[in-house]
This record gives sequence, C-alpha cells and structure tokens, in this order.
Amino acid sequence: MKTHYFLGFLSLATGCCLLAASCARPSPPFDRPFPLGQVTDAHWDTQMTNAQASSFVFYDHEFIGDSTKLNVAGQKHLVQVAIRLKHVPFPVVIEETPNHKNPRLDAARRQLILDRLGELGLHELECRVIIAPAIAEGLLGPEAEQVYHGSGRTIDDYGDSGRGGFGGANGLRR
Repeated sequence: MKTHYFLGFLSLATGCCLLAASCARPSPPFDRPFPLGQVTDAHWDTQMTNAQASSFVFYDHEFIGDSTKLNVAGQKHLVQVAIRLKHVPFPVVIEETPNHKNPRLDAARRQLILDRLGELGLHELECRVIIAPAIAEGLLGPEAEQVYHGSGRTIDDYGDSGRGGFGGANGLRR
C-alpha cells in the first residue's frame, strides 16, 4: 500500500514539475494568433493609398476633345489637386493618349497642368507631373451601361438582369 502511495505521490510531483516547466517556457511566436485586424489592415491601407493616388490623375475626358484645354470638371479637379498637392507624396499623372499615339498632345497637356499649378502658387513640380497610363482602367461601352444601370451583371435580350422575383428589382429596362 505504501508503494502505491509513494508512486502516486511521485507521479503527481513529476506531473506538477513538468506542468510548471512548460508554463515557465515562453511559447514560440507563431503559436499566438494575430491581434484582430492585423492581417487585413495592410491590405486596406494599400487600397486607401491607391485610391488617394488615383485622385491625382488627369484623365483624357477632363480635356476638351483633342486639345489642351481643361473642361469645367478638369478645372475643378485642378483646384482640388493644387490644394492637396503639398501634403501628399503622389505624382500628378496626365493620362497618356491611347497607345501613346499623340506624344505632342500629351506633352502639351502636361505643360498646361504645370503652368496652371504655377499660377496657383505651386512651383518646381517638373518631377512630380508625369505622363503615364491611368492607374484605373476605363470601361467599355457595354460595361459602362451596366454600371450606369446599377447592375454590374449582364443584361439579357429582354433587358432583364436576372434579379426578378417578388419584392426585388424586376429587371432593368432600357
């Protein structure tokens, strides 16, 4: 009987020592879960930064036809860019003509933006105003129509986007 008590006590003491030893050791860093949001925060920050940078792009549709004159939306955009330009590291991008087919027009538009920013009190921007493809790609006609109608889905021959049913939007009509 004394042997059973002794073995029980020995196993209990050994177990406690092993348990205490394992509690005293720090676990490896990969054992711990990431804090809530840590994994996705970098992704969202990158998306926000890209969105901010895209607001410094002058698109082809902000110019009147194949000229260097800004339309009304382009002029408003220029003022917004001028206000924020000192506080951000992004370049001002002039969207190049498709396939870079008219480099003289691209250069003239770049010079216009440089001149207009200079008139608004911003100087020495030669390195920050560049000609490049737009960051965001444009939409083709059918894609733009779908976005305009709010579906983002394909529209069948009857003008229905397939959303039908009771209580829902009963298709898109042209």
